[in-house]
Amino acid sequence: MPFPINLSLPWLIAFLIASCTLVAVAAIWIFTEWGDPVWKRYQEKELAVMLEGLEKELPILKDPKWGDPAKVKIAEASIEYLKRPDYQIKQIILKGQGNWAKGTSGTPVDRCMTCHIDEDKLDKLHPTTRDHFPFDVYGCTMCHEGQGRVLRTKEEAHMGLLRNRQEMMGRVQRPEEILALWDRMAKLSIQPGLKAFNFRDYNAAGEDLVYVGSFACLKCHRKLNPRHVERWEPKFKTWERVTRSKDYIEGDNDYRKKCLKCHTTGYDERTDKYSEENVTCESCHGPGEMFAKFMAEDKLAEAALVTHDVFSYEVCGRCHVPYRHDMREAMLVAQEDKEFSDWLAAAFDEESDELYAGISGEAEALGLDKLKGLKGVGDSLDAMLEDMRALLLEQEGAVQTAGEVEPAEEGLPHPLRAGLELPEPLDISAEEARAEAPEKLFITKEAS
Repeated sequence: MPFPINLSLPWLIAFLIASCTLVAVAAIWIFTEWGDPVWKRYQEKELAVMLEGLEKELPILKDPKWGDPAKVKIAEASIEYLKRPDYQIKQIILKGQGNWAKGTSGTPVDRCMTCHIDEDKLDKLHPTTRDHFPFDVYGCTMCHEGQGRVLRTKEEAHMGLLRNRQEMMGRVQRPEEILALWDRMAKLSIQPGLKAFNFRDYNAAGEDLVYVGSFACLKCHRKLNPRHVERWEPKFKTWERVTRSKDYIEGDNDYRKKCLKCHTTGYDERTDKYSEENVTCESCHGPGEMFAKFMAEDKLAEAALVTHDVFSYEVCGRCHVPYRHDMREAMLVAQEDKEFSDWLAAAFDEESDELYAGISGEAEALGLDKLKGLKGVGDSLDAMLEDMRALLLEQEGAVQTAGEVEPAEEGLPHPLRAGLELPEPLDISAEEARAEAPEKLFITKEAS
């Protein structure tokens, strides 16, 4: 069969050489990608290190004294897998970009974990950022940059890589760069509705920004903005009043955390620590680390861009929300009920010294000394309180419908006020006092 294309001998040779080259390149590519790819070598090396570590840890876990049977099963299963691992590409499909907005798989991916497959090791290397930016959501290139999709060679994958905190912080020479990073953090978050503002407390390495303290702010702003400082500084000194409050003193740690969140600056619920007492500059404007950096470089306009926007719901609404002190009302009512219950329990306990310490001649004259004979009242305290509440409700209803009150005779002291109005004790018993009192204190409309 003749060759379909009539080529001269030189052209035919060139065609054959090009064809062989393409076949060789395709074969090399197939072998590199599927036979013995570069990423597989790195993954194999990483898995071997993990296997060695588990084999050393297994005897300790099996020790009857120090071991943990539950962890032994996990370690043995992991060792069995690592001896015959299934090498495969590990990747994270990044949210917020590409087709994610349409509800389908996004095209931007991060494949760094294909080689850096030991997540426990990554956690140890990122103790301050792993909780804020988990690897399975944000990947690695958000902070470290580099080429997240490339798996051919280490050099290609690490092109443009920021290896450490110093290199990451060095890229923020202009506020636009950190603003763009905050925006990207918001887009990659799986929590809906977040904006760049929600990440303005993090630096270029994903760490918490540092609170520099109000002293550093006021050192300059007392001169630059004296009227602003004089207006706002005294308004937020609430810490001393909070710590003197009864509910704060007697509340537990969880209760006090609710106070600390709004009445201190830089409070961290994870560590239960704060930067400064009272509501200071950084409570509204955010941590001052980035601001102070630009101010030290005489970049006033740039510094203003990285502070929190004030007089917005995102700033003020964190503390100034309706019913923010409802928990105080419940706490104070509970404390008053407890104090009243404790007082009654002590007053009606015949073995309590407090019962008779306050009994005076007036009380004896009114027959109140007979309380000494009461027994077992403290045991039925709850029932007594319920009866008292019911009685108060009945009395309130009766007072509201009262038509007329019969006055007592002039000169005859009210029995319940005798001890308050007379300087000397009355020489009258409780029975005589009751006999002299009016038969009715009020007449309801129904009775009239």
